[in-house]
Amino acid sequence: MRGRIEDLLENFARTISQHAGMAIALCLALALSLASQLPKIGVETAVETFLADDDPARIAYDEFREQFGREDIIIVAIEPPDVFDLEFLRKLRRFHDEIEDTVPYVDDVQSLMNARSTYGLEDELVVEDLLEDFPETPAAVERVRARVMSTPMYINNLISEDATVTSLVITLQLYTSLEEEIDDEAILAGAGDASDDGEEIGFLSGAEISEALGSVLEIIDRYRADDFKMHVAGAPAIQQAIASSMARDLPRFIALMLMTIAVALFILFRRASGVLLPLLVVVLSLISTMGAFAASGLMLAPPTQVLPTFLLSVGTGAAVHILKIFYLQFDAGDTADDAIAYAVRHSGMPVIMTSLTTAGGLLSFLAAGLNPIVHLGIFAPIGIMLALVYCMVLLPAVLHVLPLRRRSTGGANAEPTFIERSIVQIGDFSVMNPWPIIGATVAVITVSLFGVARLNFTQDVMSWLSPDDPLNEATEIIDGKLKGSITLELVADTGVENGVKDPVFLKSLDALGRRAVDMRRGEALSVGKTVAISDVVKEIHQALNANQKQFYAIPDDPALASQELLLFENTGSDDLEDVVDSQFQFARLTLKVPYADPLQYNIFIQDITEESRKILGDDVGIVVTGFMGMMGQTIHRVMSGMARSYGLALMIITPLMILLIGNLRGGLVSMVPNLTPIILTLGIMGWVGITIDMFTMMIGSIAIGLAVDDTIHLIHGFRRDFAACGDARLAIKQTLETTGRALLVTSVVLASGFMVFVLSDMQNLFYFGVLTSFTIASAFIIDILVTPALLVLVTPKAAKPLGSA
Repeated sequence: MRGRIEDLLENFARTISQHAGMAIALCLALALSLASQLPKIGVETAVETFLADDDPARIAYDEFREQFGREDIIIVAIEPPDVFDLEFLRKLRRFHDEIEDTVPYVDDVQSLMNARSTYGLEDELVVEDLLEDFPETPAAVERVRARVMSTPMYINNLISEDATVTSLVITLQLYTSLEEEIDDEAILAGAGDASDDGEEIGFLSGAEISEALGSVLEIIDRYRADDFKMHVAGAPAIQQAIASSMARDLPRFIALMLMTIAVALFILFRRASGVLLPLLVVVLSLISTMGAFAASGLMLAPPTQVLPTFLLSVGTGAAVHILKIFYLQFDAGDTADDAIAYAVRHSGMPVIMTSLTTAGGLLSFLAAGLNPIVHLGIFAPIGIMLALVYCMVLLPAVLHVLPLRRRSTGGANAEPTFIERSIVQIGDFSVMNPWPIIGATVAVITVSLFGVARLNFTQDVMSWLSPDDPLNEATEIIDGKLKGSITLELVADTGVENGVKDPVFLKSLDALGRRAVDMRRGEALSVGKTVAISDVVKEIHQALNANQKQFYAIPDDPALASQELLLFENTGSDDLEDVVDSQFQFARLTLKVPYADPLQYNIFIQDITEESRKILGDDVGIVVTGFMGMMGQTIHRVMSGMARSYGLALMIITPLMILLIGNLRGGLVSMVPNLTPIILTLGIMGWVGITIDMFTMMIGSIAIGLAVDDTIHLIHGFRRDFAACGDARLAIKQTLETTGRALLVTSVVLASGFMVFVLSDMQNLFYFGVLTSFTIASAFIIDILVTPALLVLVTPKAAKPLGSA
């Protein structure tokens, strides 16, 4: 069977040589047609896009936003010498007005300038902006101070408890304003999710959010001063920080990867064609894949940003193995066409198998449960197969038409280099000492498994950023002074129209808010502020009772509660839209919390859900969502998706290895050097305290696909050489002599390719780069040290001394 496949591959290579012009034209046409889609590529970092459209958590979040609008706010914390200084308030007013008038996509801006002020005037309920009548004298400012510090709604919301920090809160519009995606009349009419022509109206895009935040930051830069210190935080700021880092890193990574490949190829081949031809293959495969990605309408997200660098590094290997054999034959005297045919016959089958196994390992990402990783599981295999096509079609065609010069010192009889001799010596040592090698490997695996048991999971997006990133400082200040920069949203469904107006429900909702403030989870996570319709009702009741503090409560009479809410609506205020639906069936409870590890979010969400059921009763439906809830769901998907991805990778790759080896025992044994590097890496992560997140979880599936590549080339070469000589030790020596240096170069290219991520400003990419590079390097070492020992033990015929008859 192997012989027939090799005959087919040789004939295929000769056919390509005979029709080189057509092959080159078709490959370039494919690449150019897909490259035309590249301008469509964009970046999306919104946390909700990590989950599938039909995910229950995503559906609940979208429904919440359609009802109540955006909850992921931009918070600007301002530190003046004195919040209640007249000159500061004037500057705050100018700053507020400029944000409101000039920042695009703004739905609402709240600060002390326009905070809701509810009070009674004789028998009238008055609802107006706090500084409707702007104070112009010190005495008026002092009255504002007294009013603000005595109003519970403002504390830890628009001003800190110690009055040293005030905030300006920016809420962006919900729907996109892109002309082709929106119909203004549909939104004004409350359509919510469709335009007049039936097309779905999209939410505000990541590009639009970035534009709005960029405009905010420009205004902040003009107003920032020693007496007007400002800090920006909130979910949009986090997403923008990640998107900005991606935009800075991606071109730099691609350039560094190309330089790394070029240097490694020059060291291996020491000729221009040996550098330019593999680069041609990988660049065309990258352009084609990213063009297909853009054509699909998808956006780059934090996990998929590794795709370009990954394709550049992985796509090089196939071309290296073909060219290594081609140059050996060509320098030995073969014609270009004969050398091409021999190289494809010799290395074509393992190249195809390694492409299939690498793609198979990445297909396991389809089970990850997170959109960006699933997208990586689709387009990384597409890129690998495109690289295979260019390698098997374009490369032979270009070699046919390219004028090449032979090297007199080259060829199969050339003196091996120091590196080649060292690789052969390591393999020979393994063959002569198989059981000690196996014993040492078992010991390493055992120690690593204890480390694996210590692994922890996280999806802490803030930890991705550099410790000295301004957003970290801003989040810390806002969390400390204003008791929270992130929100958890709880929606209570009374099940009946006007059910929210029931004083029993309102008091229960108020009690739930107080209970939430008393709850803590860990050192960092506690509720600093709650906002609900119950707060509005208490304000109204106090205002209608001569503004006396003892009446800051919910009335017992249902008719009175309903009447007071009607009076509030008649003032013209639309603030009820933020906390209740138009039918008064659903009530919103917003819990403001400090940023923390999303694992704590998940546990806290469970706690608050249980408390909600106890306090509100079983008849009230409870939905917990918001940015905090979405982050919690994301880490849950990471944890469950890791096991599925690794299991699927094994299910795909193991049968392919058994097929390649030709028997069950040999195929299973061959998986040992493929799994050991992954176990070793996970063990080190556990021992040193590196957590599993959506980036580090990808290492295993990526590494198993790449580690198998070396094993396939070694085993394929060994089987061919062993069939010719019948001597396991000699076969391993010959295999390492022909493929060992190529394996080393491809491993160096892969490890170096992923190592460029250490230059990223994002900590998650730093660890991803270091750990993946380590896994690839250890896979190479294990392959030349452990695989020969396993091969000699499972080979039916015992090894003979070198040179024996």
